[in-house]
Amino acid sequence: MESAIDFDAEAKLHLEDHVTTEQFVTMVIRSCKGNIEPTRGCWSSGYMDYALYKGIIEDYDLTNISKPIERRSAARIVHEALLTEFGEKDEYEWSAAEKLRDLYSCHTCVMHIAQVYVKGIMLGRDHYMFDAAGSLTRAEAAAVVVRMLDREQRIPQTGGREFQSKNLSPDEARELMLTDHTAMLVDVRTNEDYETGHLQESICIPLHHISNNPYSVCVRKDIPLILYCQRGYKSSVAAQALIDAGYRRVYTIPGIEQYPYDLIATT
Repeated sequence: MESAIDFDAEAKLHLEDHVTTEQFVTMVIRSCKGNIEPTRGCWSSGYMDYALYKGIIEDYDLTNISKPIERRSAARIVHEALLTEFGEKDEYEWSAAEKLRDLYSCHTCVMHIAQVYVKGIMLGRDHYMFDAAGSLTRAEAAAVVVRMLDREQRIPQTGGREFQSKNLSPDEARELMLTDHTAMLVDVRTNEDYETGHLQESICIPLHHISNNPYSVCVRKDIPLILYCQRGYKSSVAAQALIDAGYRRVYTIPGIEQYPYDLIATT
């Protein structure tokens, strides 16, 4: 059978060979679902179709199926598999990942990299670099899958970097806004999300606007900027962009999924 030949060839790969997207997705899905028969001519089609159906991969992954998988893509796939296949919740405290200098190099990858890093499933190339665009060897990919499956094999990461935005509790943020009337409460989600429900007195400046031009938020760099989003990832990315731009009083508060706020819908 063609599939048997392909699987035999896969098994004979050298440990230092780079793993393709096709091979990595197969390793992840087969580890939790067992053997899946091909749905089309390609031996991996059953695994790829299942991963696509469950939202573990995206359509664009299929265009890179035979290319070496990037570490940021592997992080995304593992994170999505943890959520959908194992029902494993995200770590609320993920500041340890903020010491990675390239954590924010891909805005859509932040939460995926942060979660697999702090959980100890995928470690950095060193203490300060994840190597988001780097590749995975077969040995590294196998270690990632083992840690995904077995919590005892994980190496959890703790301790955030020194230079980061300050996290405030909702009460602390409220007190700051009462004592400093120049303070701005900023929702960095999309305009559509903002209209669905937002915090009173907040304004919407989407993350992509802040990333493209952080100086557009306000002229003065000593004004308190209090950021929030859905789960804390976008606000952290926005905060770092503002800090890098020279804003000195940047704060984040828990996302609206992390605290029982009273939300206001735009009518």
